[in-house]
Amino acid sequence: MTIQTLAMAIAHANASMEHLTDTLNAADAKLGDGDTGTMLHRLLGVFAAVDIHAAPDLGAAFMALAKAGAASTGSSLGTLVITAMMTAGKATSGQHELEWDRLGALMSAIRDAAMARGKAELGAKTIIDSLDALARAIDGLQGPDGIARAANAALASALTEFRDRPSAMGRARIFADKSIGLDDPGMLGLAEIVHAITAEKDQRHRGTTLA
Repeated sequence: MTIQTLAMAIAHANASMEHLTDTLNAADAKLGDGDTGTMLHRLLGVFAAVDIHAAPDLGAAFMALAKAGAASTGSSLGTLVITAMMTAGKATSGQHELEWDRLGALMSAIRDAAMARGKAELGAKTIIDSLDALARAIDGLQGPDGIARAANAALASALTEFRDRPSAMGRARIFADKSIGLDDPGMLGLAEIVHAITAEKDQRHRGTTLA
């Protein structure tokens, strides 16, 4: 993973929000303020506008994203995204690349930092549960194609596992019974964005090409 890899991932994620914004807003409207999609669209747009190619190393690139994003969001989910960028920045400080088999350990560090920042626990039906599933699924994997397949499968499985559970964190916990049968917007957002980032690799694996 290099700065170029990171830049491409952000570009794909940002582009995906053109069709994901309304979907995520609709999911959030059933349990919250209905603005998860709008917030992520704005935040990813800010990320995409940062010229991280000018950064001296991967850690500095992540930190540049965190700094730019921090001024654009005050939401709890947005704060966790910024926490993720800062955690990744510290973990890759001074490094020009991150070996693929270390990505799982980085995701574990992001999960732990997000838990501490959000005062959340595993099992509460939040994005933390998806981060945990993602970290465990890709731990030690050495190639981007395998990581893409494992990541998408793990995040889809996490949505299925938690869909029929009540939410126990944030505003959604107020409507715990109502949340049963619904996807947590943060979990859904992570799954959809990771799918968008890895779509090209998924298509390659299936022996097809993107339109």
